Amino acid sequence: KKGTPLLLNETLWAGGMAMLVRCYSSRGLVVVAGINIATTLSNMFSIVYIAMGSAIGIILGQLLGAGKMEEAVDTDRKLIFFSVASCLGVAILMIIVSPFFPQIYNTSDDVKYIAAWIIRVLAVCMPLNAFMNSTYFTLRSGGKTIITFLFDSVFIWVVSVTIAFTLSRFTGLPVLGIYAMVQAADMLKCVIGFILVKKGVWLQNIVS
Repeated sequence: KKGTPLLLNETLWAGGMAMLVRCYSSRGLVVVAGINIATTLSNMFSIVYIAMGSAIGIILGQLLGAGKMEEAVDTDRKLIFFSVASCLGVAILMIIVSPFFPQIYNTSDDVKYIAAWIIRVLAVCMPLNAFMNSTYFTLRSGGKTIITFLFDSVFIWVVSVTIAFTLSRFTGLPVLGIYAMVQAADMLKCVIGFILVKKGVWLQNIVS
């Protein structure tokens, strides 16, 4: 009951990410190459908030299992703050590196230009991603896997893919504009995550 939604979530999320790239690719092969370069760097820096998310899941799971609800709330607040603060530093570093990293690839100037700007967009969104990831693992620590399924994979298909598909097919916006708007839509996800965590729907001892 708890694990199946996670399996479906990861599968649908991966499919959603592939669909987003498919939408972006309608602007040409240079876009695909630029995104590949940018995501290579982003994946390296994303290790920070991914590791923090895993830590949140482990630490909160232990506290919830021990019935220490108040301590879990306090710990969660501190860990989320630390994750977001760490990624602010990571974002600054990404922006500094953004003009130089694409230069190590033997490709066209157009690809390098797109890659550099996508890196900057991802850098700006890094603290948001840290917050989203932290709230995701907070909810998951309390066994709310159905909520996390809706929060993660359903959101990407209903909101992110819809925006990318609509803008790429029915407007003349450049890919950087489309990419930025899709990333900005994740702010809604942050609001939803904040509300769910604040309400304490995750404060559940699934051990007992």
